[in-house]
Amino acid sequence: MNARRIWVFSVRTMKEVLRDSVNLFFGAAFPVLLLWALSVIYRQVGAIPGAVTVPVGDLTAAVAAYAPVFLSLFAGMLLARDRTSSFLSRLFVSPMTAVDFILGYTAPMLAVSLAQSLITFVCAGLFGYRLSVRLLLGVVVILPVALMYTAIGLLCGCLMSDRAVGGVCGAMLTTVAFILSAVTVPIAIMGDALRRVVQALPFYNATQATIAAVDGDPGRIWPHLWIVCAYAAGCAIAAVVVFALRKRDR
Repeated sequence: MNARRIWVFSVRTMKEVLRDSVNLFFGAAFPVLLLWALSVIYRQVGAIPGAVTVPVGDLTAAVAAYAPVFLSLFAGMLLARDRTSSFLSRLFVSPMTAVDFILGYTAPMLAVSLAQSLITFVCAGLFGYRLSVRLLLGVVVILPVALMYTAIGLLCGCLMSDRAVGGVCGAMLTTVAFILSAVTVPIAIMGDALRRVVQALPFYNATQATIAAVDGDPGRIWPHLWIVCAYAAGCAIAAVVVFALRKRDR
């Protein structure tokens, strides 16, 4: 692993991300639009006697924890396009290792996640969320979530074409993560078997860790965040291994 090589490749990756202005705008705007739509829905639900609603702070944290799912699409499609073109073929003759490549793809995605989280939290003030310094802890907690989604995208990019990555990360993963985050479908109404599955997956735990951070309850963060970190580490290691195998076969 070489820090200079990682930095140079990260700069190149960031330029590619910034060049894709449409997807970049969508990745920043969609969480805000989703937050607006859900806040309107829950405001109407709250007017129904006996109905259970979601506090705006929890809703904001949940959307902010869900937003990095789009990083999997960005990272996966970028790596898949590089892999199927001659770009990576030329770089494979360089002394860069698989770890250098994966970190070079990952670092810019984490920077995008920081900006995405801040935009989501700040814009939530328009929908009744009271801004406080606790949102900064929420932004920090979201970084392992962003790492996990990026690693999933890179793993898919190592294995699939850019079109297949668009289907898996752009359609399937975003839908699964949205449903299993237990925001729109409360975990309390799920059966025991499904509830255990949801609690073992990272999506629900990412939401709960972020909610705990925003609510100022740090004691509840790690019991959920360690599961996210375990999935992030596993997917990142798998991406490095698969990338190294692909590199060796060239």
